[in-house]
Amino acid sequence: MRILAATAVVLLAIIVGLAGYTYAGFYNVAASEQDVNVIRWSLETIRTNSIERHAGRNVSLARSLDDPEMIRTGGLHFKEEGCVACHGGPGISRAEFAMNMQPQPPDLKRAATTLNDAELYWVLQNGIKMTGMSAFGPTHTQEELWAMVAFVRRLPQMSRSEYEKITEASQGGGHRQAEGEDHGSASRK
Repeated sequence: MRILAATAVVLLAIIVGLAGYTYAGFYNVAASEQDVNVIRWSLETIRTNSIERHAGRNVSLARSLDDPEMIRTGGLHFKEEGCVACHGGPGISRAEFAMNMQPQPPDLKRAATTLNDAELYWVLQNGIKMTGMSAFGPTHTQEELWAMVAFVRRLPQMSRSEYEKITEASQGGGHRQAEGEDHGSASRK
């Protein structure tokens, strides 16, 4: 009985300590400082396991992810949405602001080899909290999201010239705008 009581006291002390630490604001949320290893590990583990759990496995799509038109459409979305600013591209560095983000936006060439199709789709559709990764599901159709998956899948083998050719908006690509959505069309004229 004493062991049980001692365990309860220790657990209560840990809970009170964590609550005090949290509510007193001791944890530094500044993006200019790296998280300590245990926090970084915790957040990465939560993210990885959450994506695996929520993405599902048996996802099917009507077209092949190798379809050149699908890859081109995904490339146009990649460019139009400004993904290259955070993630970079073949032979293209991230924007200066993205180099100071915590956590760092992933290199999509690597992500394309570590996430399966369903996981990539889920991330694009839902975004990831506290990372700057937007949810594109509300503004893009399933087909557009799959096109973006196809493009990301192709990134590891893509050269800079191929990237530039694919992302060249010569055929009026891009995504539809949701009602009331303004992407600064006046500045593109």
